[in-house]
Amino acid sequence: MKKIVVSLAVMVFMAASIPAMALHVPPPVFTLDGKLNCPVITERGGTAYLQLTLTTPDILKDKKRKPMNLSVVIDRSGSMDDQNKMEFAKKAFSSLVDQLQPNDILSIVIYDDIVDIVRHASKVGRNRNSIKRLIDEVYPRGSTNLGGGLVEGLKQAERFVGKEYVNRVVLLSDGLANVGVTNPTELNSIVRKYRNRSISVTTMGVGLDYNENLMMGLSESGGGNYYFIEHPNSLASYVRKEFEIVSSVLAQNAAIHLNLGDGVSVQDVVGCEFRPESERYIIPVGDLYANETREFTVELSIPAGTGTKTVASGELKYESNVIIASSPKFAATVKYTKDFAEVERNRDIKAQAKADIAVSARKVEQAMQALDAGDKDAAEMQLNEAREMISNSPAASAAGASGESVRSQIGKIESYQKSAKEDDANKAKKSIQYDNYKTRKNK
Repeated sequence: MKKIVVSLAVMVFMAASIPAMALHVPPPVFTLDGKLNCPVITERGGTAYLQLTLTTPDILKDKKRKPMNLSVVIDRSGSMDDQNKMEFAKKAFSSLVDQLQPNDILSIVIYDDIVDIVRHASKVGRNRNSIKRLIDEVYPRGSTNLGGGLVEGLKQAERFVGKEYVNRVVLLSDGLANVGVTNPTELNSIVRKYRNRSISVTTMGVGLDYNENLMMGLSESGGGNYYFIEHPNSLASYVRKEFEIVSSVLAQNAAIHLNLGDGVSVQDVVGCEFRPESERYIIPVGDLYANETREFTVELSIPAGTGTKTVASGELKYESNVIIASSPKFAATVKYTKDFAEVERNRDIKAQAKADIAVSARKVEQAMQALDAGDKDAAEMQLNEAREMISNSPAASAAGASGESVRSQIGKIESYQKSAKEDDANKAKKSIQYDNYKTRKNK
């Protein structure tokens, strides 16, 4: 018996040593699924929600990560002296340096009125202490030329941009952009241009005085992540979280290419950027990480008809040097009926729950826009509408995970209503908007 066990152990060891291709193990796959909340619709047509679910494989365990091309852009304006924000920032990014490998590319940009390059983009090498000394010499002063700092960070990342690297700019700010380019539309346009070159942007807002709309918009346009860091003493944990996420990148500059059936139109991709291009719609996805699930809710207008109809089909496109199976595709079809009861019998509760949560999150975002405009009454009305909308979801009383997720969203909106009334408006808005952002991004 012992001999048999030893033989099996040897066989397992040998199998582990043989390349996957020799064992005919198929490469891991991305999957893209598209389901309609109502796969059966009345002959009059109407609104339907296409729920796209993108999943990625967990293939990075015990594997060497891709080298990083990282540009850190740090706000050094005078307000960074408050609450020791600068000291916490220096400690957080010094810890990041310790996690980098010699072949990683690192650049460090600081900005107040003036933009300075503390470290031009180059390999980290083995003398990390010299890099940490550069960070330690930064001190707060001046105003906030956020746009200038961001653009220089992008330029530094561009020097080594390539598929062999994960290309990322991390922008930290605690205040309002008040020098240089400050227009959000212009800044978002700049970030999109670099995103098309596979350079993504993550933003970190510290404290309660920065512009959360700008920072969240830059991360959306840049295909990275957004963090609201209320207390600067938690900065290190957020920087560490971002490093772990970037370490698991499988693909960059990903996008879903969506084709529509005759007469079908896109009303919205809830909470996401999208654009028409030729005869299709493009939904930018950004970087794809190992072992994650992304959800996208597409609001469709479906024309009247009979029989069956393919309303949408699509494919995931991306850039990667990791061996992944071919790009996934999907197609979604509706069946027309005269029977209203048949529509309800065939309703996809899981897709319905996700769609209703996304639509309620959109309404919450509209409430935050009203708060921005100083109209608390309008914000309260929008939050009430969001709560009523999600409470009336056909999935609200369902058993299982779908019903639980809807009921959880009802509870979140009720807490938003309470915070908007009782808390400091600036703090409440940032907190609500960040939590709602995580809901929309399935984070």
